Amino acid sequence: MASTAERIKERRLDRMRLGQAVCDYVALVSDPEVRLCIVPLPEKDYLAVLEKVATVIGPDDLAHAAFRDRVQAIEILTRAIREESNLNVRVFQDASELTEALEQADIDQLIDQYNEMVEKSSPALDGIPQEEFEYLKKALQEMEWNDLSGRSWYAARRFLGTIMPKPLLDNRLGFTSTNLLTTTSDSDESTSGAFQNSSE
Repeated sequence: MASTAERIKERRLDRMRLGQAVCDYVALVSDPEVRLCIVPLPEKDYLAVLEKVATVIGPDDLAHAAFRDRVQAIEILTRAIREESNLNVRVFQDASELTEALEQADIDQLIDQYNEMVEKSSPALDGIPQEEFEYLKKALQEMEWNDLSGRSWYAARRFLGTIMPKPLLDNRLGFTSTNLLTTTSDSDESTSGAFQNSSE
């Protein structure tokens, strides 16, 4: 008779074989005709990612923090991107192979989709202090939203679409979230409350 651990592994593999139920598909930004399959990482693989990130030594500053975050994203995707015909098989064997094949925009798109799928990221898990939320709220209120374009505009739309309770884009009225975030006192309270709730 199989042990409990073996049964759990078998059931996980069975779920992976179901395809759509346990994976997501992402069309590459650089080549929309190519679609990659990503799966949630099991705990063993996620711990392997954290072990890899822990070896990235450097100064305690924003630049190195961004570098560590990028390493983590690439290591996650290296393990999460699988062959559509067999979800047990990785498309990329290591991070070097992945970064040679994919554009920066592809990696951004894939890691965003992965994080949405697994919802493992949160302010509490990432250890973001309250003072950083205060800085972020101020930056959102003072930034020139109409100056955004390309990747920054795409990221802003994804961000707002994720945190707001309903879509704020209306072709007839323009991008109303611009005014909501920068001109009304009610929106300041709403934005502040959203970040406070996220940090709790």
